[in-house]
Amino acid sequence: MRKSNKKGFTLVELVVVIAIIGVLAAILIPTMMNYVKKSRMRTANSNAKLVFESINNMASDKVADGDKVSKITAATATAVSTYKSSTDVLEKAVWEALKDNGENGAGYVTLSYDPNDKNAENWVQWQTNDAKTDQITGQWPNAPKDVEAAEKLTFGSYSATPGKTTT
Repeated sequence: MRKSNKKGFTLVELVVVIAIIGVLAAILIPTMMNYVKKSRMRTANSNAKLVFESINNMASDKVADGDKVSKITAATATAVSTYKSSTDVLEKAVWEALKDNGENGAGYVTLSYDPNDKNAENWVQWQTNDAKTDQITGQWPNAPKDVEAAEKLTFGSYSATPGKTTT
């Protein structure tokens, strides 16, 4: 009897392996995309909270010291890097909160914070850039809990109930 020296895989074996890889990819790719969106949402909410707490702490410190603190408002998307050279303590607090992301990575904010009005609705929204499309907006307080709610937020318009439409 003769011994065969042929080595390698048959065509059927290769097709089966490719089919298995295709099935795994079809299952894993949508799952991974969902993880990426959740990560972006959590980052956006975290950055919005960081800015909110920074300006809240700065305002509290200044008020406790007896200093006058003025309202800070950014109704339109404002690059965080524009606050870098500001002399206003609350604007400087916005930059200080996100400066570790770098000038280009600090993102954009819209906010309204009035330390002099106890009934004011104070809020911050953050996102990576000022584009209206393909963005996940994070906000604080009332951060969106899921990706769909975050995608429905309008950057520059605070929503006390993210994901729900108000009439």
